[in-house]
Amino acid sequence: MKKRIVWMLVSFLMVLSLVIASCAPKEVEEKRAEEKATVVVKPEEKAVEEKVEKEKPGILPPEVSKYGGTLCLYLTDPAGGFDEAFNMGHIGGMVTTPYFTNQQMLQGDWTKGPAGTGEQDWYNGFVGRVELLTGQLAESWEFPDDETIIFHIRKGVKFQNKPPVNGREFTAQDAVYNMNRIWTSKGSYQCVAYPPQYRPTSIKALDKYTVELKVPKIMHGQMFLVNGCFLWPDYPPETITQYGDMKDWRNACGTGPWMLTDYVAGSSQTYVRNPNYWQKDPLHPENQLPYIDTIKGFNIPDASTRLAALRTGKLDILGGLTWDDAESLMKSNPELKYKYWITGPTCPIGRMDKPELPFKDIRVRRAMNMAIDRETIIRDYYRGHAIKFAFPFPPTPTYSAFYTPLEEQSAEVQELFTYNPGKAKQLLKEAGYPDGFRTSIICTAAEADFLSLIREYFLAVGIDMTINTVELGTKTSMDRGRTFPEMIYKALVQDYQYPWRMLFLRIESADNVAMVDDPRFRAPYEELQRIIGKDAVRVSQILKEVEKMSLELAWAVWMPGPEIYLFWWPWVQNFYSNGWGGYFTPNDWTYYCWIDQALKKSMGY
Repeated sequence: MKKRIVWMLVSFLMVLSLVIASCAPKEVEEKRAEEKATVVVKPEEKAVEEKVEKEKPGILPPEVSKYGGTLCLYLTDPAGGFDEAFNMGHIGGMVTTPYFTNQQMLQGDWTKGPAGTGEQDWYNGFVGRVELLTGQLAESWEFPDDETIIFHIRKGVKFQNKPPVNGREFTAQDAVYNMNRIWTSKGSYQCVAYPPQYRPTSIKALDKYTVELKVPKIMHGQMFLVNGCFLWPDYPPETITQYGDMKDWRNACGTGPWMLTDYVAGSSQTYVRNPNYWQKDPLHPENQLPYIDTIKGFNIPDASTRLAALRTGKLDILGGLTWDDAESLMKSNPELKYKYWITGPTCPIGRMDKPELPFKDIRVRRAMNMAIDRETIIRDYYRGHAIKFAFPFPPTPTYSAFYTPLEEQSAEVQELFTYNPGKAKQLLKEAGYPDGFRTSIICTAAEADFLSLIREYFLAVGIDMTINTVELGTKTSMDRGRTFPEMIYKALVQDYQYPWRMLFLRIESADNVAMVDDPRFRAPYEELQRIIGKDAVRVSQILKEVEKMSLELAWAVWMPGPEIYLFWWPWVQNFYSNGWGGYFTPNDWTYYCWIDQALKKSMGY
């Protein structure tokens, strides 16, 4: 049961988690006792590799690039279809095939990740650090003024060689066509997420290779990012003209490294190497990308079946795994490589917008936080595989510019993380609830066991929380629509990925399920949207200030952040367990990794 519960804590990341590394359980415990860092990279097993090379002639070292082979992944079904203009684009990863077949103006700079300088680990994208982006379809960009964005299109990039576009060159006119289409389609994520006053006012091609956007001053930076790396501007206009849309998977086409050749609903997706692809490996500039011939994506809903597929080599990579699943894999398959880090906590959250509910009073919210013994939960429930202070950012180098440790937070924040049921009862009495109160929380059946533990802590201070379980789809609908009656159990991962968007703190944001409506957050938000990508120092300053105010507001019952694990077989090389490099491009690591087919065969697979 526990495995299913914690799995749901990280369910959002399962869409993204195609990235995953190795060691033995005993080594893990010894290493963890020595380290204070959250993210741990296990050393390469050089001795094993040297032994393999000696005993298995013909096997090349992992650092030698290799072409060919098939990469087998767990991929969820593209439930939203194949056209981001109609299916809410990036929400929940619903339209997923363009991550393989299409490209964006910008991408994460591979040379600044673990394969290069190590400036970023890419677990959660570039997290707003625009200096870690580089050009993809756009070779360069500029800001002539605070209302204008210019993208200079890379010459010689071609569409995949499929009719009716037939491999012609991608131009500024194509980008403009797609950007205008996305911004005017009522079903697109961009149209839903950004009210009219925040959208581009003009998008046009100045010539064959130059795109000009006019945008509101207060959204200048964010519009650069959204149009640069949060939509795909390379759907072929000819295909849309001929078929009316891109909803049929057979018409999938872009400029990306992979071509979708087969799709079986609820079962599998097959992609083959695009021979028309333009990009060279930036760290091996003599090599044409991608290295792999075929990607097979399997939709395996059952978690135990996924684990079995990894154990038997039917999957090459699997992520989003909990610590108990990870320990099982380490015992059964010690040859697997892995990496782990902290994921965003999943927290009980009450609505602050209904005056008849107790959550309107900050004293109640503070009391609920102080009713929880986090140290005991970490020790007994997670067996040490979690940290107490994990929101809004984890303590890793990626977030060092805007992370503030708990011991440096205000006294108000530090008190929230102490276990003090006596003070909790006092606050409830001051708020007018001397005998406590009754409430209810929405969750899935898999989450109910953990919440029953939280319920016991609440009962000890007089709060009687009824646990109402619903199907995942129903919960997702109530979450996104903010239609739950009192409380909901929600994963807080968005700030890890998009901290500058302040998704939990703006009343118009669907992620703001607490219904925070505090005017103190409006000015920082608008400043961030204006300067992101132009003033990194000020961005970090604002995020640190917002972090403090957000925590003090206690809009959630702050829970521990658990470890999440990513595993892969050693024949998947040049991988570095990357997540994604851009805004939201969870499969761009597939461009650069290769399969050691000789090693795979020598291991019996």
